[in-house]
Amino acid sequence: MKKRTAVLILLVMILTAVITSCGSTSDTTSETITDEITTTAETETEEGQIMETETDTEVQSEAETETETETETETETETETQTQEATEEITSEEPADTETTVDLVLPEKSSDLSYDLAAKLLTFCTGYMESNAKAILKSAGFEILFTKNYDKAKTDKSHTCAYTVAKGKYNGKNIYVVLIRGTEAGEWYSNLDFAPSHDNDTKYAENFYMAAQDIYLSIKDMLDSDPDSYKVICGHSRGAAASNLLGITLDNAYSKNSVYVYTFATPNTVRGEEAEKDISDPEKKYNNIFNFINPADLVAYVPLQAHGFSRAGIDIMLDSEDKKTSIITGIESLINLAPDIRSYYEDKHSLTGKGLSDDGLSTYDILQYIAAMYASDYANMDISKLLTMSPESDLYAALAVLSEFSDTQNMLNIANEHSVSRYAQLIAEKQASELCI
Repeated sequence: MKKRTAVLILLVMILTAVITSCGSTSDTTSETITDEITTTAETETEEGQIMETETDTEVQSEAETETETETETETETETETQTQEATEEITSEEPADTETTVDLVLPEKSSDLSYDLAAKLLTFCTGYMESNAKAILKSAGFEILFTKNYDKAKTDKSHTCAYTVAKGKYNGKNIYVVLIRGTEAGEWYSNLDFAPSHDNDTKYAENFYMAAQDIYLSIKDMLDSDPDSYKVICGHSRGAAASNLLGITLDNAYSKNSVYVYTFATPNTVRGEEAEKDISDPEKKYNNIFNFINPADLVAYVPLQAHGFSRAGIDIMLDSEDKKTSIITGIESLINLAPDIRSYYEDKHSLTGKGLSDDGLSTYDILQYIAAMYASDYANMDISKLLTMSPESDLYAALAVLSEFSDTQNMLNIANEHSVSRYAQLIAEKQASELCI
């Protein structure tokens, strides 16, 4: 019995380390950006020089009446007094405002992919802590407007994200950046709760959609009063999923060409009608949303495609040596336990044998143990039920599928493939390879 218990605990921890990568193993090794580049294109109004040309006025309209004996010959010397003052009024036409204060270059069309912009925005995503996010954006010439949700407690299961909103000037217009952070603390619970409604017909990964709507409501009035502004949205992992869905909302609310969305290590976000619209109708396609995906990154495969999920926008698949790993195949095998969304939450699998049981655990229940571990919320980690699990249980078999990935090196590889630094490397390689074509 002791041996079997030890195996169970080991397997739970293995599944923990693997599956919960699906939130976001943000590359917290933030690259500190020290060089503050503020490009200010100042427009100077040219003052026209006022040239004055004075023409001497000869007034010779005096008929000189000489003495008495001279016949008055009225010699009219017509002297046209031409006072040509070349005081040329220069209507000093003000040139178009081209002021730029930020270290960012946007493509003319938001639907044009820019690897340079992607690389720049990915550096923003290294600002995992609130202070880092502010420092990075300030160094790029932005004014910080506000931040939200960076102080979430480890017990906070709300479907929200931490984010920073900043403002600058670009080509004479306001430019707003929304930088959305990856997973921290209680957000692990939210990552694994992708459809709180349990609705098999849901159009979105509801956890990320609610986070995106929370952000939208905080910036809506500001953007409504400045509709011609540039809007730039970016995020990594959990932040990428919220960015993806916020991009949909902004595309529907404002001119699509004013909205630039770049996401990295992006989970799946849409399904059903929303996903089909994106594929079938080019006019409705969110072609200004670019999702950078490492095929060897576990996070890009959740929520499961077998449950109908995909991403809005255009996926930029980055080359990677490992491609789709067996760990990803193992995660996808969870579909055998939960063939649809409702069963993920509601099918209680027996702990003592095969099949379902009222006193069993659902796939969602198992993953909540994992969320508690990664949120360091140990008070909610009552594993007494897990310790009663028989090898005959369907859940036990699912854990066993992942046991081969228990060594430290495999765990490090999973974290590395998801990291910001790995994505930066792959984006640089992709850009270089396309330049060579």
